[in-house]
Amino acid sequence: MKKLKVKTITVVVAALLLSLNANVFAQSGMGRGDGRGNNPNQQKGYFCNIPDLTEDQQNQIDKLRTAHIKEMQDFRNQHGEKRAKLQTLQTADNVDMDEINKLIDEMGTIRIGKQKKAAAHRQAVRNLLTDEQKVYFDTKRRGRGAGMGKGYGSGHGQGRGSWGKGNCRR
Repeated sequence: MKKLKVKTITVVVAALLLSLNANVFAQSGMGRGDGRGNNPNQQKGYFCNIPDLTEDQQNQIDKLRTAHIKEMQDFRNQHGEKRAKLQTLQTADNVDMDEINKLIDEMGTIRIGKQKKAAAHRQAVRNLLTDEQKVYFDTKRRGRGAGMGKGYGSGHGQGRGSWGKGNCRR
């Protein structure tokens, strides 16, 4: 009887230790990335896959990109604040559905504004390109934000992402 108790305790402790250490042995394979792929050095040249970009075009695109990133960060911050407030309202003891619905509408307005700014940014970049470059830009759709990446971080999905590989001259 005493041997059975000792064996049972030993098995339970061993199982507990193995389950606690399971994350140590987990492989970090393809998953949520930051859109840069596996090579963070590919960040140089936002639309570097567009053929025959001049230095002037690249510089103008980089300026547009910097301004766009700042605008998008503002939208993300506003949306995050609203999401946190919504979480608070939804978990309160006395739920105010009118306030929740108002907040959901505000979040929708933020998303719409973000999409409009993104569309305007794509057109601004597109206006800097030749007809041949526009065809390539339109078919490849390089500027999708976080994009898809094999990298490790807080982006989305799997794939090469908005940085890609190619004929970057920088």
